[in-house]
Amino acid sequence: MDNIYIEETRREDLPYIHWVENLEDYWHINEHPGPYTLDEITDCFFPPRIYSIHKQQRWVIWNSENKLPLGILDAFNFDENDQSIGIGILIPNQKDHNKGFGREALGLLIKKLTFDKQISIVFALIDKDNAASISLFEKTGFQFQREQMCLNRIVNRYEKLLKEK
Repeated sequence: MDNIYIEETRREDLPYIHWVENLEDYWHINEHPGPYTLDEITDCFFPPRIYSIHKQQRWVIWNSENKLPLGILDAFNFDENDQSIGIGILIPNQKDHNKGFGREALGLLIKKLTFDKQISIVFALIDKDNAASISLFEKTGFQFQREQMCLNRIVNRYEKLLKEK
């Protein structure tokens, strides 16, 4: 493995995040669809948010070989009572799909979240017609739980148990 690494968002990552957040094809998966200004992106991610306090945290996925960004990971909607947290991944360039980067990135994120004693369950909310994401999460050990509403559309909820509560 070691094809990629993940890092918490840094100030120098903001132009990349600004570009990703303004890709119109993905606005439907955001609570607040773009377009965003760079100032709005900066205000959203700096100072960095820690999910247990602010309910969201973001990492950039980096290609180990060429040191270029490949995508982003989010942890969101931390629920202390359920000891659960949502995760999402976006690798925007089609040329970077089907190379194992997504599976490796999810594995690294889950490993980080496993060290947090407050988290027992990670979940993903995936559009019902997004076969590639469904396959990725299933290959990473997530199991379908139910359909639910999210941002005015029905999505599939997949979960992975990290530890017994």
